[in-house]
Amino acid sequence: MYLNPILKMGGIAVLTVGLTACMDVSMDLEVLSETDARATMKTSMAADIYAMISAQADGEDDFCEDGETVETATTVDCIVVKEGTFAEIMEDDDGPTLEAIGNGQVRVSFPTGELSDQVSEGLGGDDDPEMMAMIASMFEGNAISMTISGGQIVDTNMEVAEDGMSARYDIPFVGIITGDLDLPEELYAIVQK
Repeated sequence: MYLNPILKMGGIAVLTVGLTACMDVSMDLEVLSETDARATMKTSMAADIYAMISAQADGEDDFCEDGETVETATTVDCIVVKEGTFAEIMEDDDGPTLEAIGNGQVRVSFPTGELSDQVSEGLGGDDDPEMMAMIASMFEGNAISMTISGGQIVDTNMEVAEDGMSARYDIPFVGIITGDLDLPEELYAIVQK
């Protein structure tokens, strides 16, 4: 299963294919063992925006090419799941890194350092600041939510859940698009299996 939207971080692939509509993206990576993991990405957009984009797409559904589309009265979700070895999950160079580091621990990291620059470049932000401002306003209140789970979190630069079993980080789209977001070079968590 092709997971480019998950592994390209932050929905870059989704943004650059022209889906300039309000959406939320959640990326969950669950460590199943010291060798296997499950990656799930859910992209949600308002049903009326989806209908408008679909009508203009001449019958092609690029929104959820590689996943399952779930439609409700108010939203349309694209859910893409990939489960396998760390090597299978890391097939894309821009995706997460998973590494068994010993003592039953797995380090999971997502590169984030150049995210704003990549999105801005993909949307033509260097050429048209007014267009970037318009696009940013369309994404107001929407975010990319990243969660790492699968065991006790022993170290992270993300927010740890109360039970200590997952770490999460929300990245607002507006900050990514405008470049006004100070992200670390990577988001990471070490999971104890």
